[in-house]
Amino acid sequence: MIGRKLTAWAAAAFMALMVPVLPAFAAEGDAPKADVVGEASSPSPKSPIRVKVVDYQKAEEGPGTFKLSGIAIAGKKVYIYLDEKPIAEVVAAEGDGAWAAEEKLEIDDKVHVVRVEQLDEATNLPAARAQFRISLSPPSPEDLAAPPPGLE
Repeated sequence: MIGRKLTAWAAAAFMALMVPVLPAFAAEGDAPKADVVGEASSPSPKSPIRVKVVDYQKAEEGPGTFKLSGIAIAGKKVYIYLDEKPIAEVVAAEGDGAWAAEEKLEIDDKVHVVRVEQLDEATNLPAARAQFRISLSPPSPEDLAAPPPGLE
């Protein structure tokens, strides 16, 4: 009996440690967002990258129009990927870092991963990154639970 209580307590303690702790934000608007209809942002305030607009317009035939825009490190290239395939490369504007991309793509109803990143020129490693999932139809709970490719 004591062994079962100890096992249950250890399992509860382990689960409590596995629950991510969310930082407290000064105001409601300060919280980073990451969803298809909102914004996605990098975890580091030193290297901001935000996706403010995600839009896909289906075409009657052929590829539709996929639009993304946001802000990033000013004057640096922004690389955009859909399911690990490069789809666009733009430069963030000097000053405010605004960027926008529009590409003709065919996107199906599956869950897709969009990654927007900038590289450090000296190391060629990511300096800023935002990654999120999109779907033209509501995703299943299984799709939401699976980690994005590359983060498994």
